Amino acid sequence: MVENYEIHCYHEDTFQYVVARTNKWSEEKVKTDVQRMNNMLSSELKIKGIRYVFAQAGQAGNKWSKNERRKTSDTE
Repeated sequence: MVENYEIHCYHEDTFQYVVARTNKWSEEKVKTDVQRMNNMLSSELKIKGIRYVFAQAGQAGNKWSKNERRKTSDTE
């Protein structure tokens, strides 16, 4: 199975949103991207507590979109 990786945005210790999600790139590549993104933040944003965090989202296995799954469950 393929692993899903995400980049999350945090304000201090509070989760804000998912910036990106991928199963195409390796864990090391995504972690490197997170470090680069944090390095690009302005000092003002760093002082406010904004930061990006690597997250492992689990395994990718279901190729159906949410809408296709919803349609299937509605007809059953």
